[in-house]
Amino acid sequence: MHPDLFLTPFILTIVFILVLYPVALKVGLTDRPSHRKQHSEPTPLIGGLAIYLAILLTLSLNHLNFPHQIAFFAAATLLVLVGLIDDYKTLGVKVRLIAQIAASLIMAEVADIKITELGNILEFGDIHLGNYATAFTVFAVVGGINAFNMIDGIDGLAGCLTLTSIIAIAAVSWLFQNWALMDFCIVMMASIIAFLLFNLRIFGRANAKIFLGDTGSTVFGFTICWLAIYASQGEHKMITPTTVLWIIAVPLFDSVCIMLRRLSKGRSPFSPDREHLHHILSLAGYNVNQILIILIVCSLLLSTISIAANYFLNIREEILFMSFLLLFLCHYWSMNHAWKLMKIARYLRTKKGDDGKSVSRRKNERRSGQQCSLDIGERRVTEDRRNNEERRYIPTEEQLEKIARDKKKQRRSES
Repeated sequence: MHPDLFLTPFILTIVFILVLYPVALKVGLTDRPSHRKQHSEPTPLIGGLAIYLAILLTLSLNHLNFPHQIAFFAAATLLVLVGLIDDYKTLGVKVRLIAQIAASLIMAEVADIKITELGNILEFGDIHLGNYATAFTVFAVVGGINAFNMIDGIDGLAGCLTLTSIIAIAAVSWLFQNWALMDFCIVMMASIIAFLLFNLRIFGRANAKIFLGDTGSTVFGFTICWLAIYASQGEHKMITPTTVLWIIAVPLFDSVCIMLRRLSKGRSPFSPDREHLHHILSLAGYNVNQILIILIVCSLLLSTISIAANYFLNIREEILFMSFLLLFLCHYWSMNHAWKLMKIARYLRTKKGDDGKSVSRRKNERRSGQQCSLDIGERRVTEDRRNNEERRYIPTEEQLEKIARDKKKQRRSES
């Protein structure tokens, strides 16, 4: 790998972000604060556009042999244009779905990247889709796009989960020495890392400097689907379709679960709410960065398990698929009983905090008591040594507390 392959998209993404930032503020391409959002100031929605431009320019400059490059950018450009309009002036669900279906058809019919078989997931042999391949591909890609769009609920989450999925695909590409696919994964990773420098709550920031926007989340979802389908189908097959499910498990679990819950309540599956996994973890008492760490670790762990089970442990595909379904059912049950889990999590966190405070308080009280006893004893000996030679002075708790308070006041006044 040439260093320029990473540095070029990394630097270009930063440059595009810095250039687009004042423009977005001037034209109003921002996410404005509301009762459903945590930020307090309008935040530019330029992350996705900056990444798209950086990748486009990088591939043009380096002439990478990425398969079906023109078709990919045709579909991605369509999603970017619709996403920008949606970020600037909210579009309806139907318009967005039409754009996503059109991009999926470009993938399936123009690039001929489609899901033709599902693998041996039921132990009856490989399931071939035949004439239903295009329809199933469109359904899967639209679902994948919206999964990554829905998971974009807190700073850095969509970018980090996309990064973990691309890392998994890059690892498989390296194992199979598919350098064209790996090079593209490196370009994507560099751009995402550059974006995360402005999107994560780091460097003392309380909120993100920029947001991904629907532009970025839809392109992220589409790119992951493109790479995963390319890697799991046809003559370039490197992973099984079941492995793909494990690689994108976290956003997939969250989106399917939330849609099923909305439908069960008679609501639209695309209606907004605050019942996503990251919202539940937030209510359980975790802050944004803690939630990020939890979900990133889960994503990396699931990806590693699936790749290791497939290539090193030779676990049968149907076992992996059934395990995936069982894992989803556990997740679905947990989300339907989230209030119980939140009570348990809060109790454990509170108990841990109280225990720590109690231990610290007891230690401080012992230290204060011992020190105060010594001070009082020394003072009384100084005042009347003869009267105290055969008598032991034991202060009461109230006296100890009063003396401790007096000493604290004295230290504050001296400082």
